[in-house]
Amino acid sequence: MKFFRMGLVLILAVFVFFSVNSVSANGSKPGLANLMMIPLDDRPANLYFPEKVGKSAGVNVINPPEEMIGYYNTPGNSEEVGQWVVENSDQADGFVISTSMLAYGGLIASRTGVKSLEEAMENIQNIKELKEKHPDKPVYVYDTIQRLAVTAISEESREYYDLIREWAILYDKVHNLGMEEDRERLEELEHIIPESVLNDYLEARERNHEVNKQLIDWAEKGYIDYLVLAQDDANPYGLHRAEREILSDKVKSDGLENKVAIFPGADEVDVVLVSRFASQFYRKSSSFYVEYGGIDGADWVAPLEDTPFDENVAKHIESAGGVMTEDEDGADIHLLLNTPSEETSRREADINGMIDRVNEWVAEDNQVAIGDVLSVNRADEPFVKGLANQVDLTKIRAYSGWNTAGNALGITVGHAAAREAFLSQKSGFGVPYYKETAEAHYEFLLHRYAMDQGYKNVVKPEADEFITEIGANPWQLDDDYDTVNQFVRDSLKNQTEMWYKQYFKGKEVYLGSRGKKDFHTTIGNLERLQVELPWPRTFETELEPDLEF
Repeated sequence: MKFFRMGLVLILAVFVFFSVNSVSANGSKPGLANLMMIPLDDRPANLYFPEKVGKSAGVNVINPPEEMIGYYNTPGNSEEVGQWVVENSDQADGFVISTSMLAYGGLIASRTGVKSLEEAMENIQNIKELKEKHPDKPVYVYDTIQRLAVTAISEESREYYDLIREWAILYDKVHNLGMEEDRERLEELEHIIPESVLNDYLEARERNHEVNKQLIDWAEKGYIDYLVLAQDDANPYGLHRAEREILSDKVKSDGLENKVAIFPGADEVDVVLVSRFASQFYRKSSSFYVEYGGIDGADWVAPLEDTPFDENVAKHIESAGGVMTEDEDGADIHLLLNTPSEETSRREADINGMIDRVNEWVAEDNQVAIGDVLSVNRADEPFVKGLANQVDLTKIRAYSGWNTAGNALGITVGHAAAREAFLSQKSGFGVPYYKETAEAHYEFLLHRYAMDQGYKNVVKPEADEFITEIGANPWQLDDDYDTVNQFVRDSLKNQTEMWYKQYFKGKEVYLGSRGKKDFHTTIGNLERLQVELPWPRTFETELEPDLEF
């Protein structure tokens, strides 16, 4: 084993020498390894997040050209994306592939019945071609189990969002579980929802389910090294429940529990699989010691999810290349999860207890990751403000409060495990390279606090109020885009600069170690700050800070 580790170090040292003198695809900066990715869509969660997490671990994430992957409700070009990944595959050391993009043109397109089953199956043949061409390179694939609702991109679709979601839940209750008391409302909904809308929804579900099953078959045959089937926004009841049970039974009957994971989530999976690649590349499986700040994960099903949260935690850690441990002292990463309090009266005490726990771990030089999973699509404001005022935020290895509990969990775990895998290598890297990866790491940390608290709890509510005042359409900004975008840009820049000045500027931070020597530096200026609404709505925004060390 000692010989193998020494060999890996020598390989990495040689790789560093050659990679810094090479040019990677799309003009990206080179890394120790090139990971080619077909993202879920063009949102920051599926481009910026995995790119920064990869760079923090020395992994260069290569995405298709922007014009191939679509924009908002305009699907990407599946055929061109598939051709791109095969033609450029020699540049890659591994692959992360969203079949939502490869088969249909992205997540939104996957929720419509526009692409036929035959077209979808033809588009994903590139996965087999990749593995046949590069049998020794890891191919990680993920798909979604379709959520209950359609995509809300207009007032009309918002109406169907609620109606179809309710219909899918009641259909499962009445037809699959015999809850006859819900039949009257189910039949009422079937008269309200246009037949064409319902048929499109059902055709998409049926097609996607067949693709899910095909991917499991390919995992069994070795075309896919690891497969994630992520359950998009769900509920304990609904059409997805029977689909998931069929897929789970298939995984078990094929003996694929170690190659296929099924869990609630979607947007975080790019980050999770980047982490899995980094963990494999560095031969480091990070161990996680898990604590819950409120109720135990076994006793909580998070909003928009359908399984006990502790099961979701275990599956995300495994999928990211990590393992769980009960050895608090020996764990690589101490993961704190901000779950609901058992009683409202206990909330303040639970927040104080979590902050004390973080300070205790930090004082003992433990690596701490925080999944702020309490609230959907935003940080828990009292918790994160208390954390910022009482803890050195640069000592936290990873944090996320973005979107659903599964999303926040996966981003936190993926970032922490990827960075840990890189830092576990104690030789082979020069200080300039440690500095480059550290810049990406701390930029992403700053992004997370400014985004999940500053944007979601401060700027977005103000922007939505501003949209109402000017009479704009929140689902499609169109001619009001520039005005709203400028409002968001100005407000979020102020929030990000506040987070930088108060909690990051001038802090001495760890870069890495070579042998027994540790390297540190100081966070300098916030040199640039890119803020832009990527889609004509305020649900998400680009936020890309550049720090100078």
